Amino acid sequence: MKSKFLLACIVGLLSASTMYGRPGTETGYTTVIRDFIESHMTSNFKKLKSIMSDNSVQKIPRGEKVLVQEKDDLVSMMKMDAGTQQNCASSYEVLAQSDAMVIARVDFNYENCAQHDYLIIEKNDKQDWKITQVCKMFDDIKTPVTNNNSVVAKN
Repeated sequence: MKSKFLLACIVGLLSASTMYGRPGTETGYTTVIRDFIESHMTSNFKKLKSIMSDNSVQKIPRGEKVLVQEKDDLVSMMKMDAGTQQNCASSYEVLAQSDAMVIARVDFNYENCAQHDYLIIEKNDKQDWKITQVCKMFDDIKTPVTNNNSVVAKN
């Protein structure tokens, strides 16, 4: 009896979410994540500028230091690369979420390395989702060892 009631509740909730769900367009933090991916893949500096908060930063570890870049610097650098298409595959995963903050990981997989961008996305005073911080990490992709004494460069 309990399982039938539970099944009926699940079906009811799924029906309600389909009927009252958002119409065709995405809103909220998912749109910000997708726009971040698109801006990276196509060097769309205008899109990047629109989804980042005014005081947002990007942090990149280099050796024992962490480089910090502010929004204006990131947008300016991307503007210089306008029109550049990245040759990589992208994906994302939401790691944690609340009504005011989301933490997501965006992966860009290149031939020889993987870039992982950890996004902190927060609602601002106007209730708009904006990226407040990006932490960029890199992984080398293991290349198979060949027996012909050739050398493979590695980051």
